[in-house]
Amino acid sequence: MSNDIFIREVNEELRQERVRALWIRYGRIALALAVLIVLAVGGYVLWQHHQQGLQAADGDRLLAATSLLEDGKTQEGRAILETLSQSGVASYPALARMRLAQLDLATEPAKAIAGFDAIAGDAGVAQDLRDMAALRAAYVLVDNGSLGDVRARAERLATDGEPLRYGAREAIGLAAWKAGDFETARGFFTQLQEDFGTPAGIKRRAGLMVELIEAEHGPKGGTAPAAATPAATAAPDAAEVSETPAAPEPAASAPAPATAEPAAAPIPAAPATEPAPAAPAANQPPA
Repeated sequence: MSNDIFIREVNEELRQERVRALWIRYGRIALALAVLIVLAVGGYVLWQHHQQGLQAADGDRLLAATSLLEDGKTQEGRAILETLSQSGVASYPALARMRLAQLDLATEPAKAIAGFDAIAGDAGVAQDLRDMAALRAAYVLVDNGSLGDVRARAERLATDGEPLRYGAREAIGLAAWKAGDFETARGFFTQLQEDFGTPAGIKRRAGLMVELIEAEHGPKGGTAPAAATPAATAAPDAAEVSETPAAPEPAASAPAPATAEPAAAPIPAAPATEPAPAAPAANQPPA
């Protein structure tokens, strides 16, 4: 029994010696690491607080620029946006650049498209803003570019699962309709019309476009009404033309009685010759 106690005490002493040796060797390093961790966490918290303050200030500047633009003070608003696009933090520079491109749209569409494309191709911008810029450029190119230009920017956004797929499909459909590719346009608009997730505004516009395409070119796989309409209208014209000469026939026969009646008109004039019977009365013997 005493031997067991002795062994335990020796083992305990050995463990304590190992701990003291480890502490003497690595204790200061452990303390330094603990201090560094505390300082790093504190610094990160302070940095986040500072960034939040900067973002709040940039948000105020963006709102101020928007208010100036709404009040018609374009130059002042543009100056704030240009400064924000250069010195802003987080997503505010990209938002300012998109607002500047929107301002250029009214007078310089090509410059506006270049601005949207620059944002869409900037790897330092959040992906959702890049996609939004690409879609905005696609909408502008519907009126200022080709179907290929619109597809180059909106095709990848039109696939299932993309948040902006409905707007991308509408842009491609409009560009196809404008380019004369009515079957492609019909396919995109029909897809938007039948998708239960399509926003109400886009679904309503898609339905109007489908009706317009079917009115001009007929239903899918059917005969275009535009080609059938002239034939239908030509047929009544031909019938009218063929019936028109037949109508005068009664009128042509009508003059016959009119000419016959003048021929019979001398009959009433016969009383002028009635004195002829009076001639025998003149040859009668005197009474």
